[in-house]
Amino acid sequence: MNRLLLALLAASSLIASGCVSNPLKSDSSASSNSEKQAAAPAKEAEKPATKTTDGKAHRYVKSRDGSFDGEIWGTPAKNSKFTALQIGMSQGEVESKIGQGSDMRTYMTGKAWIPFYFGTDGHRFEIFYKGQGSLIYTGGGVGGGRGVLVGINHDATEDGYQ
Repeated sequence: MNRLLLALLAASSLIASGCVSNPLKSDSSASSNSEKQAAAPAKEAEKPATKTTDGKAHRYVKSRDGSFDGEIWGTPAKNSKFTALQIGMSQGEVESKIGQGSDMRTYMTGKAWIPFYFGTDGHRFEIFYKGQGSLIYTGGGVGGGRGVLVGINHDATEDGYQ
């Protein structure tokens, strides 16, 4: 039994040492490639608006506290209430500025299927506003609560119902 335990410990230490890069290795091309790969996700958030399959402009924007990226689709209609909103606002703030929507739908994200995931993005809900579009919120935490605005969908043809 002790030999088996020693063999398992030795094997796991060999595997772990293989996962750590050698800091003494002086390969400048490897370090520059890893730096480029690390910088790539930050550039994605700074991309200009692109077109989606339905022809709407789509862009990523930072939340007002800078902790995550949200999404905005389309362009605001004339006199749109949504222009006063910022990604990262709480649902209460949004409702105090523009009022309540006319309909809502909820859906689960892929994170809902991660074992022991207790974050706030396991499900989302989308609230529809007639003539404005829809707003997408995270679903709050495990204990419930209200969400945070993560998406704004500008759509002047929205009928206000799912």
